[in-house]
Amino acid sequence: MTSKFAALGLAIGVAVSAIGGNVRADTLTEAAALIEAMLARGESVEAVAAARDLYRRITTAAGFGTTNARLTEAPATGFGVFEPRATNVYTLGEPVYAYVELYGFSLQDAGGGENRMVFDVSFTLNDLDGRQMTESMISMGAIELESFSQPVDGYFHLTYRVTGATGRYILRTEVVDRASNQRTEFTLPVEFVDPAARANPLRK
Repeated sequence: MTSKFAALGLAIGVAVSAIGGNVRADTLTEAAALIEAMLARGESVEAVAAARDLYRRITTAAGFGTTNARLTEAPATGFGVFEPRATNVYTLGEPVYAYVELYGFSLQDAGGGENRMVFDVSFTLNDLDGRQMTESMISMGAIELESFSQPVDGYFHLTYRVTGATGRYILRTEVVDRASNQRTEFTLPVEFVDPAARANPLRK
């Protein structure tokens, strides 16, 4: 089987957050206790900033990863803003839209107070037995984002176009944090059907 892949409409959005001012603690438990004390004193702004700092410490310890990978009806328009797709069945040539959130990525100093994040994205199809259907991962290019904030999580919306493959597969996507070379991947089950074959089941 010969399969041709193309990827369009790759984008990233970032949930903005800030590092909490001068509040630090040696352990995550101590940090949580400090946040509770702030809330008790009515220091809401400080507590929120410290909580964001705590979340960054957690994601840094956890490492680079993805979560909430979903098939969608159309490209997402914001963090968690999308319409879930009711089915994973696609006709040949129909675009596959997906949404995924990521955390634990690296921030590089871009100068002038900006932070830079760079990700390399690639994908393939696996059969249901786990065999990769392409000779290598198919590059979807690099995503580069600069922000005057220090985001702790973000999202991608991805558009896949697959031709030359019918049947059930696992769509496997790999994301590499270029600065740290940490990589993570997510999978989504998909099925591609040929309407012409369904209309003429005896056709060879």
